[in-house]
Amino acid sequence: MSSPGTRLPLKTEHSARDRLYWNFFNLIPFLIGSIAIARDSLKWVAVYIGIALFFFLVIEFRFTCTHCLYYIRSKGCVKCMMLSGVPKIFKARPGPYSPFEKAMTVLGALPMFLFPVYWLVRDPLLMGAYIVAWALFFLTARRYECVRCLNFECPMNRVPAGVKDEFEKSDNRSEKIELSGKELRVSGSGRCSSLKMEHEFKDFLYWNFVTLTILFSAGLAIGISSTGWLLAYVFAVFFHFNILEQRFFCTHCPYFPTEGKKLGCMMNRGWPKHFSPRPCPPGKFDLAITSLGFLTVILFPLPWLLKVPFLLGTYSVSILLFLLTIWRYECSRCIYFGCPFNRVPAEMRKDYLK
Repeated sequence: MSSPGTRLPLKTEHSARDRLYWNFFNLIPFLIGSIAIARDSLKWVAVYIGIALFFFLVIEFRFTCTHCLYYIRSKGCVKCMMLSGVPKIFKARPGPYSPFEKAMTVLGALPMFLFPVYWLVRDPLLMGAYIVAWALFFLTARRYECVRCLNFECPMNRVPAGVKDEFEKSDNRSEKIELSGKELRVSGSGRCSSLKMEHEFKDFLYWNFVTLTILFSAGLAIGISSTGWLLAYVFAVFFHFNILEQRFFCTHCPYFPTEGKKLGCMMNRGWPKHFSPRPCPPGKFDLAITSLGFLTVILFPLPWLLKVPFLLGTYSVSILLFLLTIWRYECSRCIYFGCPFNRVPAEMRKDYLK
């Protein structure tokens, strides 16, 4: 069992699902920027794409990727989570980055990030979506990948020093390593190998930021047409999460506190606890009521969202990213085994229950 601060296992290689997920995530802010520019000129869109490709395939490739262990260990083509399949056109450079290389990476990234701002400032909605998309990308990468990444030289790397030392001392870097007292294992799979016993405040901040992105786009679409229906939507959201879900789903969850008057999970931390815990798996009726309430919240804003295609797209992509991220990174560590989406392996469940 793991403590709330236990890191995810080191990842020695990336799967096809990793590449699809992260490239899809990375594509979103570029798509938003391209939409803003395309309203004025398709030629400038081509320039924007050229700047992005030059950064990723030349600047980042030469000054950042060549120091990365995923790059160094790849043969012929790179096998990382973002640029998989790109030929290794630069010589690998094991060791720390020089100040010049760090400066070149930052200076090379700035034009890519700032180029579409001229067009984005004309549409505050697109500008906000652009900023939120990049914020979500970096927050998610820092939270779930930087804690298990083999690129120890990267300034963003968050793997504990002891784990780095243990990994570097190993003769075979692809083998599994047991770290006494840390419960961290090197793994080539996308699954997590440590259970999360409780949630921290930063979990609450991250997941509520993601949730607010979804609710804001829906609320904005409704609010443009009707304040009354917006209030009804807000009521439906609070009623579902604070009453229905808490009563029929959360009370069966091991994270639901047995004592105290407030919740401590990653979504509703600090919210009032209205019901008593029910330490048994949720029944079919519980799951049916929870699902019905969730579908009501999701489908409620659709009539208004259909009138604003951009907000509909934002809403749909936000929900997709929410579900993909929670399924990939949280459902494989969660001790709520009664949840239909739980992905913890059967052997780990048995060990925990013992």
